[in-house]
Parts: sequence; structure tokens; C-alpha cells
Amino acid sequence: QADIRYRVAWLNNPQVNAYLGDEIKKASLKSETEWFKKYKQDKSKKFFTIFYGATRIGLVGLTHIEKRAKKAELFVMIGEDKFRGQGFGRLSVEFIVNYAFKKLKLRKVALGVFQENKIAIKTYRAVGFEKEGILKDEAYFKGRFHSLILMAIFNK
Repeated sequence: QADIRYRVAWLNNPQVNAYLGDEIKKASLKSETEWFKKYKQDKSKKFFTIFYGATRIGLVGLTHIEKRAKKAELFVMIGEDKFRGQGFGRLSVEFIVNYAFKKLKLRKVALGVFQENKIAIKTYRAVGFEKEGILKDEAYFKGRFHSLILMAIFNK
């Protein structure tokens, strides 16, 4: 709950939300406090705050966790501008994949990434994610359509 104010700032940062798609709404303490209340009750989500020392720098987590199907979707955000591009995203993705496979015993972690988010795609590939498909013109924001690449990694 102490992380809510950071979440608000990060979600409102144009460099962070550039690839969040058409679901961007202005985050507020009220909206994110409500989100957190629902999150605490939701067993299909697990989020972690990313720290560098004592500094909160982002979030990583799993959504749509399905125990029966043994799968989940990955989410990562490096919220502090000065920490982006330094490998923290990759470390965080490696952490959450390891958590999904070893702690939750999942067999698949999937994600969707907009085609123009080249840095994220490179990070996901470096961790072992492979392209499963593409949803052409899946979202409309910033005055144009954007295609979404579907990627996944399997616990072998």
C-alpha cells in the first residue's frame, strides 16, 4: 500500500505509459487505492515492487494467473526514468518468470507487447520469450492503430 503514490506517478509518466495502449486513464490516489483494495482480494494477480537499494523504481508481476491451466501473463514497468535502459527490466522479467515457474509451478508465462516497443521485445527475447503471433491493428491510440505481438516462455 505504501507504493500507491509511486504507482500513480509512474502511470502518469508519458515515458512509462507510452506503450500501455488505449487503456490509459489519468491515475489518481483515489483510483489506485481502489485498485489496490481489489488487488488484495484477487488471487489471479501477483505484483512486486522493484527496488534499487531503498529506492522504488518500478513494478513487475503476473496477471490472469490460471492455476488449472498453469499459465499467467507478465507485466513489467520501470517507473523511474533514470533507471530505464540499465538492465533492471531484464532482471525483473527473469525474477518473475522464475517465480512463476518455481514458486507457482506454472508451465507458461505470456505477454503482449506493441510492435514498436523494440527495447522491450529485445529484453523478452533475451530472457527466452518467443513470438507466438501478432494481432494486427489491435489497439488505437495516439491517432493510429498499433499491432500487438504475443510472446511466451514455457517451463521446460
